[in-house]
Amino acid sequence: MERIKKLYQLNSVFFNCIICWLLVISILVCCLPRIQAFQLINSQHSLAADYFFTVITQFGDGIFVIALALLLFFVSSRRLGLAIAVTYIGSGLICSLLKRTFKAFRPAYYLKDDPDFHSVSWLKLAHHNAFPSGHTTSAFALACAIAIFAKNKTWGLIAFPLAALTAYSRVYLGQHFIDDVWFGSMLGTSFTCLYALTLQFTAEKKLSSASFIPPSFKL
Repeated sequence: MERIKKLYQLNSVFFNCIICWLLVISILVCCLPRIQAFQLINSQHSLAADYFFTVITQFGDGIFVIALALLLFFVSSRRLGLAIAVTYIGSGLICSLLKRTFKAFRPAYYLKDDPDFHSVSWLKLAHHNAFPSGHTTSAFALACAIAIFAKNKTWGLIAFPLAALTAYSRVYLGQHFIDDVWFGSMLGTSFTCLYALTLQFTAEKKLSSASFIPPSFKL
């Protein structure tokens, strides 16, 4: 419990943003029917927004995340680069397993003949494996990794709205329901926190073990 408290205190602004995000999206999930909640976002569109969300959704794309992880690992911070790579792969594997377990249909499966259903012509619409949203999982894992492991905490506050916009884009572009991105945001954040807590626990154990070694045996 102390480790969780410490992790929160060191990143309180970021985690408060996450809490507010989850409260808002949880209200939508719990208070509105699934289709209605989806249409609330998907129906509000414009050409400029189509282009904007087509770009912003790449924040959760695997190629972008891995490219960023490699760039940071070799150029800036190995610790941060490794954290981004590990949390992307780990949360992604869990997400893929859940997709294959639930085999949920996407909005296009139900609403493909609805004249009000909005999508963009330059992006292929998927019909299967909706739950949870992979892009959202990756985006929140990335944002959380940046918030926790970047030396400059401002980067985490920049990454959070990008992750939230990525989640929004998945509904806007007709790829996911709100509950898909709701769970994806929790999965990505939780996995990254678990990774950080595991590193902290391991470091404490090593430090504790080293304290019992006579100085003459320490390297």
